[in-house]
Amino acid sequence: MGDHMPFCINCGAEIPADKKFCVHCGEPMETDTVPPAPAAPTVPVHPSSPCRAPPAPSKRPGMLLVIGCIVAVLVIIAALYGAGLPVLKANPKSADTGVPAQTPSAAFTFEPTEEPTPLFTIAAPETPALPVPVLDPRLEEEYEPVYSLNKKFSFGEKVTFAHVLTRPPLYIRFNLTPTQITRHRLVSAMTRNEHYVNTTENNPLAWFEVRVLDAGSGAVIDQQGFGKDYPDITRHDFMVRRNGNYVIEMSGNEVTADVRMLIGTT
Repeated sequence: MGDHMPFCINCGAEIPADKKFCVHCGEPMETDTVPPAPAAPTVPVHPSSPCRAPPAPSKRPGMLLVIGCIVAVLVIIAALYGAGLPVLKANPKSADTGVPAQTPSAAFTFEPTEEPTPLFTIAAPETPALPVPVLDPRLEEEYEPVYSLNKKFSFGEKVTFAHVLTRPPLYIRFNLTPTQITRHRLVSAMTRNEHYVNTTENNPLAWFEVRVLDAGSGAVIDQQGFGKDYPDITRHDFMVRRNGNYVIEMSGNEVTADVRMLIGTT
């Protein structure tokens, strides 16, 4: 190693060792010099034992542990399956419900032992039974006919008959045959017997009306009919009991009317 060069304590410049004063600022140098730092000890290297890096930790123990756990689980599952299989063969029941297992058949058939009770049934509306006027046979002997008509009425067709009543009463009677229609109706709805049938009933558009009018004023003296606001009676009769000049007006739709008018014999 070379000679140690001291430094000036005033300006910090290097000063040769043989100088007593700083050549830059003239500061006197100290007589004591700092002893050199001891050299770091060296580690002897043995050629027979070369330096090796520490071995990396091996991953085999962890993998062996995982494989061991998997094998143990498989062994437990196999043991449980082997213990439960004879029980299932001896008594084939569902582990959850306890219902014996059934062998599926080739085709599923449903044969009910009795007719199921329907929730509700829709029945066709029935026409209320109304009293039908009965004509006394003796009226034919006490009255004489003055008008008769047997005609089918359509689209509100109107027929009139004028009569001066001098021998009251004026007896008016009619017998009606409404036009029939066929409906495709559902029967036994929501049951196994649900089906459609054809039913025949009166045309809901059928109606007939007879009005007795005063020929002079046009006032309505009496009126009867079928359908609309009248009861669903196809046979009816009524009388006008006062003298007068009358116009009998008959009109209807989808109905055949047999009308007869009679007056007293005395």
